[in-house]
Amino acid sequence: MRRFSLLLSLVAVALLGIVVQWGPLGAMAQDASPATLPAALSPLRQQWVDGVEAGDGEAIAALYTEDAVHEDVPAGLVVQGPQEIGELMSGTVTQFTDVRYDVIAAHETDDLGILEYRFSATDLESGQPISVRGAYIFELEGGSD
Repeated sequence: MRRFSLLLSLVAVALLGIVVQWGPLGAMAQDASPATLPAALSPLRQQWVDGVEAGDGEAIAALYTEDAVHEDVPAGLVVQGPQEIGELMSGTVTQFTDVRYDVIAAHETDDLGILEYRFSATDLESGQPISVRGAYIFELEGGSD
């Protein structure tokens, strides 16, 4: 199985560590672009999405190389190595119920992958629904499948 290393995570509103809670009216701005069909993902990227939705840190960690780095720019958070990345991802998802990770678009070349996503869930502590849109940029190793 091909593994990949995360180069940089660009997150419009941080998926990890920053929770967006809607105001009393639950209003949100309309997306700039119309809704599109779900993006087709390579098997590797689909494994990653499935692992995130399930909060399966071990499955996520297995997809990373030993020198992997996950950087959450808005939160100022950097974790290194498969184990830390897996722990971070599984720990974050356990803070929510009704977790959905909808891929808006996916782009990739032989050595670069980009996932645009919308993460939505219900915050366990407050009971409030959240929705976060962002993008991940992956440095791929070993081809694009």
